[in-house]
Amino acid sequence: MHAGKGQAGRGEVPGRDSLHAFSSISRPTLFSLVLSLIRKHRASYAVMGLSTFLASLLTSSTMQVYQAGKSFDNIGDLNRLNTYQRLQAKVPYSNLSMVTIPALACCLLVSVFLVLSSVTFLIQERRREYAMMRLNGASRGRILIIGILEFSIPLALSNLIGCLVGSLLTIPVGRFYARSAEFSDSGMVFTPRIRPSIAVATFIMMMVACLLGVWMAMRKVGGAAPLQLMTETSDKTKRIGWIRSSAALVFLILTLVVGFAPLPSMTLDLRIMLEVILVITTVYLAAPILVVLTVSVIGLIPAKVAGGPGLLALQRARKESAGSTAIALPAMMILTIVISLVAAMQAGSIGGAVLSLYPLKADVMATSLDSDAQNRNPSDLIGGMPEVRDFVTYQTQQWAMEGSAGQTATVVWEPAEQLQGQKVQSSPSIHFSFVQGNSSDLGSDRVAVNQDSSYSIGDTVRLLDRHDQPHEVRVVALVQSPEGIPELSAGNNYPLFLTAEDDLPQLGEDAHTIIPISAVNPTDAHGITSLLKSGLQGDFAVQTRQEYIDDFIQRGLSGQTAMTVMIVGGTVLALIFMMQSIAISAWERKRQNQRLNQIGVAWRSIAWSGVMETLTDVAGGAVMALLGIAIVEGCIALSFVQAGMSMALTPVPVGRFLLVTVVLLLVAVFTSWVCSLRSRKAEEG
Repeated sequence: MHAGKGQAGRGEVPGRDSLHAFSSISRPTLFSLVLSLIRKHRASYAVMGLSTFLASLLTSSTMQVYQAGKSFDNIGDLNRLNTYQRLQAKVPYSNLSMVTIPALACCLLVSVFLVLSSVTFLIQERRREYAMMRLNGASRGRILIIGILEFSIPLALSNLIGCLVGSLLTIPVGRFYARSAEFSDSGMVFTPRIRPSIAVATFIMMMVACLLGVWMAMRKVGGAAPLQLMTETSDKTKRIGWIRSSAALVFLILTLVVGFAPLPSMTLDLRIMLEVILVITTVYLAAPILVVLTVSVIGLIPAKVAGGPGLLALQRARKESAGSTAIALPAMMILTIVISLVAAMQAGSIGGAVLSLYPLKADVMATSLDSDAQNRNPSDLIGGMPEVRDFVTYQTQQWAMEGSAGQTATVVWEPAEQLQGQKVQSSPSIHFSFVQGNSSDLGSDRVAVNQDSSYSIGDTVRLLDRHDQPHEVRVVALVQSPEGIPELSAGNNYPLFLTAEDDLPQLGEDAHTIIPISAVNPTDAHGITSLLKSGLQGDFAVQTRQEYIDDFIQRGLSGQTAMTVMIVGGTVLALIFMMQSIAISAWERKRQNQRLNQIGVAWRSIAWSGVMETLTDVAGGAVMALLGIAIVEGCIALSFVQAGMSMALTPVPVGRFLLVTVVLLLVAVFTSWVCSLRSRKAEEG
């Protein structure tokens, strides 16, 4: 103990409190040593625990909702429903899976990247403490075990509480997701069931990610010499290893190839999502290099504007890029992940809608608002308008198919007088085009089927009506649907059958009337729309061609509720991790700030310097994210052009990017200023 006092008398030694905890007990047990270290660093663990708690909470609740959708929770008694209704009752659950998958992907990406970064940074900032243990005789293996146990206890506790609370929030979170899964449109209420197995799986997954970060960081600390760890500037400059730099280069090449090389075999959706994943990975791998570049450039602004404090902020940011990376990384990752995924989801919705709607030949579209509207026949009203060149009244119903599990079919009735005279392969219009056979082949129990279905002429199909009574029909012709009308389009899984009035009883479900109208002059479309709106008295939605397309796209975008969860949840996680990094960095600067104050630098200037350094780091992360998002936007624009769409349709979520960036900057300024004030009060006290 006398030697310890002599050492303390020569100056303040970093990590001496932990050294005292390590050496004051003659033979401390491993558990008592770990507990003493946890108590000493409880402030850092409190912030780290809060961040991992939120990450586990969001991930656990979203996984619970996803599994509830896969298991058809609260679907009710299906035996009282007919076959078609049973199939339709499962549709919202399929929609729920589509909604929760991107949200879950965002939660996992943000959680894993930020937890790894946070734990690694926290261990690196305590390297001198581990060096003192080495100097006092602890082996590398023992320090590795101590570090893993020390971090695993608070991480396990926060992950456990997060998974439990997330599971308890399953019902409200599930109902939030259900809003975009069309449960209310189906008259259903989604009440997910809490599954302990999902909470356990989430806990294990999060602990694996956390302990992986601890193990990687502790191995790096254990591999360094004690004197190297004790050096003040050790590892302050974040150097990128050759493995990481090589991986970043490989992913950059893959990103450019997938994003901008001609790949005709790759679908638009697959290409965009793959590009998003590659961009996120590339930005993360290249973060140490990108931080140095962006901080060095952005830091020139406060250095020129704010004089001494700004120059100090620039020097610190350049010298200690490890701390800058830890602060910039949360901003960079959340902006890159969330905004890129939002752009990709919007691009998928817009691209799919445009490709299916833009070939529309009708100038005006009238669609029934409910099943009762089909009792009205607006043909006389439309036919009496001199501005109308042509129109067709289609009535559609949905039928189940016997012997095809989960398969439904659309049956379309067209007036017999309109079917007569339609020729084979007629030019694209508002009418069905006969590819094989003709309209005269249709009759009682004889139908035409869309050409891209799996059925051929001569096939027999058994359709089930609303009473589950079978109706056997025979395919006698192949047709091509009118382009640009999704209600009259079908594919292999959902065939479309065309028949004439009275050839098949209208005993299906979900009846609708669709009337595409061609005007003599396209400029007459607005006049026709106004007349029909007043004449049909709200039974039909009457829209011009462009209004019909815009409404379809907007309905697709408005249903993407997962975006809100991604943005809010991801931003909260990023804020917690960023605040933790700022607090740790401020704690590390206490001795530097004391020396600066002793040589005459005012505390106010030191505090402003810390604020400007933090702003520089966060702004650097935003700039790096903007670079990655720009690559994604370029890929989307190129994909749209290659698909024959206008580049102007490319979604650019500027508002969301600016909102999240401003929130990050404001919280960063507040956290840095509060940490500086607390440091000053602690010194004065």
